[in-house]
Amino acid sequence: MIRVERIERDIAAIARFTQTPGAGADRPTFSRAWGDAMEYVADQARQAGCEWKIDAAGNGHARPAPLGWEKPAWMCGSHIDSVPHGGDYDGVAGVVVGLEILRSAKDEGIARAPVELIVFAEEEGTTFGLGMIGSRLWVGELGEESLRELRNSEGKNYFEAGKEYGVDLQRLADDRIEPVQYLGLAEVHIEQGPSMWQEDERLGVVLGISGRRQYLIRFDGVANHAGTTPMRLRRDALCGAAEFASALEEMAGDISRRTVATVGRLVNYPNAINVVPDRVEFTVDLRAPEDGFLERGDADVRRMVEEICRRRNLKWTVQQTESIAACPMDVRLVERLLESAHAAGVKIAEAHSGALHDSAVMAPHVPTAMLFVPSRDGISHNPAEFSRVEDIAAAAKVVEKLVRRPTVGQLNEMDEAEFVSVCGGAFERSPWIAQRAWAQRPFASVGDLHEKMTGVVKQSSAQEKLALVRAHPDLVGRLAREGRLTRESNAEQAAAGLTALSEPEIAAFEKFNTQYREKFGFPFVICARQNRKEAILAAFPKRLDNSRETELATALGEVFKIAQLRLADAVWES
Repeated sequence: MIRVERIERDIAAIARFTQTPGAGADRPTFSRAWGDAMEYVADQARQAGCEWKIDAAGNGHARPAPLGWEKPAWMCGSHIDSVPHGGDYDGVAGVVVGLEILRSAKDEGIARAPVELIVFAEEEGTTFGLGMIGSRLWVGELGEESLRELRNSEGKNYFEAGKEYGVDLQRLADDRIEPVQYLGLAEVHIEQGPSMWQEDERLGVVLGISGRRQYLIRFDGVANHAGTTPMRLRRDALCGAAEFASALEEMAGDISRRTVATVGRLVNYPNAINVVPDRVEFTVDLRAPEDGFLERGDADVRRMVEEICRRRNLKWTVQQTESIAACPMDVRLVERLLESAHAAGVKIAEAHSGALHDSAVMAPHVPTAMLFVPSRDGISHNPAEFSRVEDIAAAAKVVEKLVRRPTVGQLNEMDEAEFVSVCGGAFERSPWIAQRAWAQRPFASVGDLHEKMTGVVKQSSAQEKLALVRAHPDLVGRLAREGRLTRESNAEQAAAGLTALSEPEIAAFEKFNTQYREKFGFPFVICARQNRKEAILAAFPKRLDNSRETELATALGEVFKIAQLRLADAVWES
């Protein structure tokens, strides 16, 4: 079971590992604070029965020891490095979700839960000047030369600084991701924007991550005396840059609602109070949800630079420093997360990420999706950053639903006990059906699994078929009133509206249940998920006119429908 108090404890514990106590999270990658936070996560994972390792790129991994490192598993995690004086939730929320899912599996005796916690190194990019280095190295997107010249505040490059923490240039090529070992990645993250908080949305599934283009632009004019140079004769580089920044703001809105552009850093020369500036260097960060918008933005940036500089008699250079394509999330995995949220009883909205994440790096290699939890007032990268721990726990429940549900391929590899634990509830209180079906592996699909399990029923004795029908509870019966239904039956009766009946409706069900049992000797069975209460009440008198033989066959047909839906809930297609 996912426990809110453990998640809350983890967030508080990791927050204490900072270089600036009392002034926000400050955990540069490979700093002592970062290393201590990683060790805390590793220790918690070991207590949950997991093995822990750090790959050659510096990313941390934890898996249940009985699962091993070769079996396919779901990845769940994020990062724990921070921007200077950042918040306690950015990245950390996703890490503690993965950790809690592993602990929950141990609590429930699931020794080989197919889950791998991953803690990506240097996601933020503030330590070495380049973001998502750990994930990029792991998938082979970056090479040695790309990082040789990037230095941290101590003058060390990534390989030098990370050596103490397991980074190993010699093992890098051999230690890269093996996509076949992963079923997908589900990253939980705070939204880092105001939309979800303002709309009071507690959980969002991300449909895509915006792409990014970054530029270093330089305007060159002529330095001159501020008091004697007429305005009409000036070649003022700073005024040119100011005009560009103002035009950039309008340009982004013209491209699309989700396109954003920022002049983030500006250096002015000679930066003297009485000198007309002769040189300005500034950065542009352009983001958009579609590559076509990025292309249009790129053309507009270059056009505006040229037009402004020609009119003001300035020279210019435009250097593109980064280009990352827009990244849609895996459609099938998004659908599975939506389905898992529904099964967990969690309301979920659709969201889009303007910020980049390790998920954008991983998406070309494994099926990838993200869940967002809201940030209070949209504040992030700030000590005031806050997200509700209850929302983080809700995200954990949704991901747990996803990863606990095996694929058909995984089902085929299970021993009998594991197989029965997954499929035994498809037929109400009748695990013997799953026990007999296990011998008919492999199953080609969920449909094939259902067909073979129904085949077991069809080949069973008359007494076993009758016992199967009798294993079902009365609709709105004593077991329902006493809260003793199976989890599946309770959800199905609720879906049909049978948990919110008026007194006359309850009386009608009781009357029909009694009449039906007295005539046939077994309970009235109908696939509640395919019917509402009105249709069920209408079916009673019609089926009471049937013969016992006809009604037993009808009940078994409904049992098969119920099992089909339950198996679809319990097993993912491979």
